[in-house]
Amino acid sequence: MKKILISGANGFIAQNFMRSYADKYEFIHLSHATNSQLSLSDLTGNIKLIKSIDIILNLAGANIAEKRWTESRKQEILESRLLTTDNLIRLFNEHNPQAHFISASAIGIYPNDISCDENTYIDFEKHTNFSQEITKKWEQAAQNYTGKLTITRFGVVLSGNGGAFPKMLRPFQLGMGGKLGSGKQLFTWIALPDLLTALIHVIDNTKTGIYNLTAPQIISNNTLANEISQVWHKPNLLPLPEFMIKLIFGQMGNELFLNSLSVSPLNLQNENFSFSYPDITSCLMAIKNQCF
Repeated sequence: MKKILISGANGFIAQNFMRSYADKYEFIHLSHATNSQLSLSDLTGNIKLIKSIDIILNLAGANIAEKRWTESRKQEILESRLLTTDNLIRLFNEHNPQAHFISASAIGIYPNDISCDENTYIDFEKHTNFSQEITKKWEQAAQNYTGKLTITRFGVVLSGNGGAFPKMLRPFQLGMGGKLGSGKQLFTWIALPDLLTALIHVIDNTKTGIYNLTAPQIISNNTLANEISQVWHKPNLLPLPEFMIKLIFGQMGNELFLNSLSVSPLNLQNENFSFSYPDITSCLMAIKNQCF
C-alpha cells in the first residue's frame, strides 16, 4: 500500500479524498492542528518517515473565499501556501526526491476572456490580479522540486457537502437567486467525484506536468443560475449587480464572481479520462439527490 503525505489535511478536498480512498492508500496527515496530525516541525525531525513517503499531495492553503481580502488576509493566503510548499520541497529534495510531488493550484492562473488549456502560455513574471499572484507564486515554489512533479489546477469544485456551492445555492433556496453581474462571465467547474478520480488518475499513472482538473463543459454564470433554478424549482429573478458585488465583497468578489475563465481539461481528455459528471445538469441533479 502506497503512503501519501497529504498537507492541508483538515481541508474539504483532503478530507473527501482520504475518506474515499482510505482502503487504497496509507495517509499521513500534515496540518497545523494537533492531536493525531503531523506538523511541519514533526516531519522535519522524522527523516525515516520522509524516506518512506511515496506521494506528496500538497493541498495546504487558507480558504481564499472565507474572508474579505484585506492586506493581512492576502498575506495569510499567500504564506499558507508558499511556506508549506517551500518547506516540503526542501525536505523531500534533500531526503526523498524519488517521491511524486503533486501540488494543487487553480485556474485563476489563466488570463480572462480567452479559451485556455495546459498549453496556454503563462508569464510568471507578471500578474494582473491577486488570483494570478497566488497561483503563479505557488507554482513557482513547486517548480523547485527536483523529482517527479505534477501541478493540478482546480476549477470551482461543486459539492452539496462543502466548498463554494452550498453558499451559491442558498439564495435560490430562499427565493432570492439570480445571476451575478451581467451573467455573461464564463464559469469553469468540476464535480467533486471527478476531481478526486482525476487525482487518482495522476497518482496511479505517475502523470507529471500540468493538469487542469476541470469539467469538459464550460458554462456562463447565467446558465448556472438557470440550471440551479430549474433543478431546485426555485425562481431566478434577482440578479446581483456588479456594483453590489464589489461593494459587499471588495476585490475578492470582483475576482471570484466576475472574472470570466474558460479552461479546458485537455490533458485528461487526451488520455481518455472518463468524467462521471461532464455536464452541469447531471452534476446538479446528483448534488440535489445528495450523491456528493
